Amino acid sequence: MKKSLTILIILAVLWGCGSNKKTVEENFIPVKTTAVNMVDDHLRVSAGGTVTSQDSPSKLSFLVAGRVVRIVPDEGDFVKKGSLIAELDPADYIIAVRRAQAQADMAKAAFEKADGPARSEQLEQARIAYERSKDEHSRMKMLYDAGSLAPNDYLKFKAAYESAERQYEMAQTGGQKEDKQQAAAAYRQAQAALAYEQKRLNDTKLYAVNDGYVSKRFIAEGETVSSGYPVVETVCLDPVDVSSGMPEKDIRFIKTGQKAEISISALPDKVFEGRVRVVNVSADPATRTYLVKIEVSNPDGLLKIGMAADVAVVADEKTKMLTVPLNSVVRDTQGAPAVFVLKENRAYAQKVETGRLYNTDIEIKNGLKGDELIITAGQERLRDGAAVKPAAE
Repeated sequence: MKKSLTILIILAVLWGCGSNKKTVEENFIPVKTTAVNMVDDHLRVSAGGTVTSQDSPSKLSFLVAGRVVRIVPDEGDFVKKGSLIAELDPADYIIAVRRAQAQADMAKAAFEKADGPARSEQLEQARIAYERSKDEHSRMKMLYDAGSLAPNDYLKFKAAYESAERQYEMAQTGGQKEDKQQAAAAYRQAQAALAYEQKRLNDTKLYAVNDGYVSKRFIAEGETVSSGYPVVETVCLDPVDVSSGMPEKDIRFIKTGQKAEISISALPDKVFEGRVRVVNVSADPATRTYLVKIEVSNPDGLLKIGMAADVAVVADEKTKMLTVPLNSVVRDTQGAPAVFVLKENRAYAQKVETGRLYNTDIEIKNGLKGDELIITAGQERLRDGAAVKPAAE
C-alpha cells in the first residue's frame, strides 16, 4: 500500500511540473522584429496631398438657345478636342439662314445693276436724244449769235442739251457714284447678316474645347436651354497635379523641378513619379502650410480628381538618419511616442523623438543608438518588460 501511494505522489509531482512548464511557455507573446535602419540618402520631405486638375473644370455651353435633341458623351467618358458634345434643334436657324440668303441675293442684284453700264437699248436711246439735242443747240446758237433768237429761248435749248448730255454720260457709266456706294453698302450689310445667321446655325452644335473627361452633365435630351447655360463639365486628367501643403520648417528644401514620389491609398500597388511644378510663396493663414503642386503624368487615367495622396519630395540636400517602420511607433501612457526594443526575449518600452516621414518609415531623432531590434508586430499586447518570442524570419 505504501509503495502504491509513493508512486502516485511522484506521478502527481511530475505532472504538475509539466503543466507549469507549459504555462510558462504560453506566457511568451509572439512578435515580429526588425533592425533600426541607418539612412544615408537625399532628404525626403513628406506630406499629404490631393489629386487636382491643372486647369479649372471647363463648363461647356451653347452660344444660342434652343431645344436639346442630342447629347453624345455620358459622365466619365473621355472626349477629344473638337468632338461633338451636344446638338440643338436647328430648324429655326435653317429658316433664318434661308431668309438671310434671299436678302443677300436681292442686294447683290441691286448692286450689280447700279454698278454696271446701262442696257444696250437704254444706251442707244440716250445717245439719240443727246445727238438730237446737240444738233438743235448748234442751230439755235447760230441764230442767237446772229441776233435772231431771244436769249430766253436760247437758254431753254441750252438746258435741254446739257440735260441730254448728262443722261448719256450716266447711261455710259452706269449711274451716279452715290447710288453705287449705297447699293454696295446694302450688299455688304446683307452679306454680314447672312454670315451672322450661318454662325448661329453652326452654334447649334457644341464641341469639346480640349481633351478631357466628362465629370458632370447638367441637362438631358429634350430640355430647352438658354445661351450660356452649362451643358457638361469636362476636366483634364493628363497630366494632373497633386496639391500638398508643406510645413513651414520644410518649405526651404522644396524647389521647382525636383522629383517627387506619389503614393495613393486607393492604388496601394503603384508609386507614381512627378515633378514639382509650383511652390507657393505665401502660407495658408489657417494651416501655416505652403501650397506645392506636383505634376504627374496620367495617361491611363488611374488618378482621379480628389484622390488622397502621400507625397515625398526628394530634396537636393543629403542627410543621415535613423528610421524605423512607422507602424512600430506606439504611444505611452502620457501620449509620448515610443518603440519596444527587444532584449533577451523581453520587450522594453523606449521613448523616442520622431522626425520626418521617409517612405513607410519615420525618422528617429533621439532615443535609439542604431543597433537595436525593434518590435514591429504584436506590440499592442505588450507591457514594459513583457516576455516575447520573436517569429522566425
